[in-house]
Amino acid sequence: NVIGAVFNITGIAINRYCYICLSLRYDRLYSSKNSLCCVFLIWMLTLVAIVPNLCVGTLQYYPRVYSCTFTQSVNSAYTIAVVVFHFIVPMLVVIFCYLRIWALVLHVIWMVKPDNKPKLKPRDGRNFVTMFVVLVLFALSWARLKG
Repeated sequence: NVIGAVFNITGIAINRYCYICLSLRYDRLYSSKNSLCCVFLIWMLTLVAIVPNLCVGTLQYYPRVYSCTFTQSVNSAYTIAVVVFHFIVPMLVVIFCYLRIWALVLHVIWMVKPDNKPKLKPRDGRNFVTMFVVLVLFALSWARLKG
């Protein structure tokens, strides 16, 4: 579930980046067929990412929480690889996408002529802060699972 959530959040960030920053190409990039392929790819990557856990033996059942949980102490090199490829790299992609979106929004606001300058609505600022807070809270909660 955690790996799938991280990959889905990354896919959503890439989609939002393409929609806002590459808006002229968005319809071609995210046609119905391509969108379906992206969702399929995200879930296939999730399944592929789970398979090594079965081989390395890092999943253990914990009756207290009624679920299988990633055991970090089995193989430290594998744990580092999991953290890097299943958390750090996707979070860097998400951060890149949202920073580029915010930079574009600020650039457009600053490029508008002073007499026609639209005011940044409080709602716009709240939307960005909400997006940022959700990302930070998700990253912190997932890091606690891995740490």
